Amino acid sequence: MSSSTLLCRLNHAELFLPGDMQRRLILKDLCWDIHQGAHTVLIGKNGAGKTTLLRLLHGEAWCTAGSVTWFDGREHSSSRITGLAVTSLVSPAMQENFQRHAWDISGRELMLSGFDGTPMLYSEAEPARIKMVEAMAEELDATSLLNRNIRELSQGQLRLLLLGRAMVRKPLLLLLDECTDGLDARHRACFASALKRLSTQSTIIVTTHRESMLPDWIEHKRYVVEGRLVDTPVPLDDDMEESPRETPGISDPVRVQSEPVPLVEVENASVYLHGKKVLHDINWRIYPGENWHLAGANGSGKSTFLRMLAGDEQVAWPGTITFSLPEKDRDIPFVTLRRRIRLVSDFAQALYEYDVTCLELVLSGFENTVGIYRTFTAEEQACALQQLERVGLADLAQASIRRISTGQLRKAFLARALLGFPTVLLLDEACTGLDARGRYEYLEVLDRLADEGLSYVFVSHYQEDIPTSVNRRARMRDGTLEVLN
Repeated sequence: MSSSTLLCRLNHAELFLPGDMQRRLILKDLCWDIHQGAHTVLIGKNGAGKTTLLRLLHGEAWCTAGSVTWFDGREHSSSRITGLAVTSLVSPAMQENFQRHAWDISGRELMLSGFDGTPMLYSEAEPARIKMVEAMAEELDATSLLNRNIRELSQGQLRLLLLGRAMVRKPLLLLLDECTDGLDARHRACFASALKRLSTQSTIIVTTHRESMLPDWIEHKRYVVEGRLVDTPVPLDDDMEESPRETPGISDPVRVQSEPVPLVEVENASVYLHGKKVLHDINWRIYPGENWHLAGANGSGKSTFLRMLAGDEQVAWPGTITFSLPEKDRDIPFVTLRRRIRLVSDFAQALYEYDVTCLELVLSGFENTVGIYRTFTAEEQACALQQLERVGLADLAQASIRRISTGQLRKAFLARALLGFPTVLLLDEACTGLDARGRYEYLEVLDRLADEGLSYVFVSHYQEDIPTSVNRRARMRDGTLEVLN
C-alpha cells in the first residue's frame, strides 16, 4: 500500500448524539482525507469534539449527515463493519467499559481479543497470534501482566494492555484518545518506542492535551474547534493568566496547630485483593494543613492506598485506620464519617453508570450514592450549583454527563466530592482528560481549598500537574509507603 493510498474520507460529515431531542451538532461539516502515513495529532479544548471524531473514524458512531468511507485494502466501503475492521481505538471510555463490566479474563486474553475487536476471546487463539501478543507485551514491558486477571490491574497497567491490544493487530488506522494518561514515565517511554516502530505499518491519529508528550515523527496537526476541523493553529489558552503556576517544593512549610491531632492515622495496615497482598504494613498520618503528593510506578499500590483511606478496601487485621472526630459531636453516624473523606478517581467515574445531569451527579454527592434516590430541597440544589460554579461548569448544570467531555466530567466529579464537605480529599490522577486551561483551573481550585483548610492526597505521574499547595511527599514502592520529607 503506497503512501498516497486513501484510508478514510469524511465528506461533509455531521453528527449529533443519539437521544438528543434538540439535535445539537457535535461535529459540523467535516471534510478530511486521511492517507497512508499521514500521522496526525488532533488538538482542541475540552468539549471541542475530539473524542467523538475518533469514534466516528472508528465506526463506533455514525454521521447524521454526509458520509464516512474506509478503504480495506481492496475496495472503498461506507459500512461501519469495514470501519471497525480496519481501525483500532483506545479511549478512556473503552477503559471504563472494561472496568465497569469487570470481566474475568487475563491480560493475555484481553490482548488476544483485539484481533477480532471483541471484548472477550470467543475461540481458541491461534499460536501465531499468541506469539504476536507476547512480543508486543515484551515491547511494552508488560509481560508480567499477561497472566494476571484484569480486575487486579491498576489504571496504568490496564491502559498499557489496552494500548498493546490495539497495536498488536497492526490496524491500517490506529486511533488514540489521550492514550498516555495513567502511564508512568518508564512505560510512556516503552509505549513511545513501540508506537514509532508501528508507525511504518499503521497510520496514527492521536488526541492529546499534552503536546510535549508528542513524538517528533507526527508531523501533521489539525485543530478541532466547536466541532469543526481547521488547519490554522488556534490559541487554546488565550484566557490563561500570564503568570505561570509556581512549582511546589518539598521545603514548603507545613501548617500545623499546636499539639495537632491527625485527621487520619494508619497503623500496620495491609490490604489483600483477590487473595494477594498488595499493601504491606502501612504506617502514615495526615495532619490539618498537610497536602500530600503520592508518587509511584504503575501497579505500586497508590490507587489501592487511596481506596483504603476512602473505606472502599478493607484493612487486614491487626491493622487499623483511625479518623479524628469533631470535638462538638463525638457520636456521629458512619455515613457522616465517610463524608469526611472523599475520593475522585477514574475507577469511581467508570462505575457511575447512570445517565444523569451534571447537577444530579453533584447532588448525589450528599450521600455519596450512585444515582438519585430522593428529592432535594431548593437549598441543597443551590449548594450543588455553587460547587458546579466553583469548578467552572455552572452552564452545564442541566447537561447529561453522557454528553460532556471526559475533562468536563472530571470537573463534575470534583464538585460532587466537595458537596460532601470533606476534610480530606483523595485525588487519583485528577487531571486526566483536562486541557491546559482545565488543568490550571482545577489546580487553582485545589489551592484555594487548601487555603480554606481542606487537606488532600494527590496522585499524578506528571510533575506539571502537582498543585502548588503540596507540602508533603511520599512514594509507593511495591505496596510499601516511603515518606520523602
